[in-house]
Amino acid sequence: MEHRTESRFSHILHIPVVTHNQRNMDQKRGLFRLSIKRTGRLIQGTEVAPCEVLDLTDKGMLIQADCAVSIGSELQLEFPLTPTALLQCTIHITHVAPPHLGARIASISPEHQQTLSRFIDELLALNVTGF
Repeated sequence: MEHRTESRFSHILHIPVVTHNQRNMDQKRGLFRLSIKRTGRLIQGTEVAPCEVLDLTDKGMLIQADCAVSIGSELQLEFPLTPTALLQCTIHITHVAPPHLGARIASISPEHQQTLSRFIDELLALNVTGF
């Protein structure tokens, strides 16, 4: 995978230069909803509810949960992307059709965003190559 590079003048303007390959991967990551089915939990204050993350992009996800939330609610979400990588983020509920919730990622640490992006990139690469 090609990484972001900076032109010799970007340090003056503070503008990173993004390569064509990186831009394409960023666009693909945002376009495809990847079916993953991961068991996790939603946390709001002291309330904790089990959930299942059904699909995701690097911007949001579809969740199945038996809990009462409304559009605009913000919740903490935790779920394992892989057996060794737990994803934690704050989500903003954008759609409610019980038991399904649509959510966008409202807040995520840089480390967790990098883990999520890498996970999606690897799944997309597997799908493109046919393995």
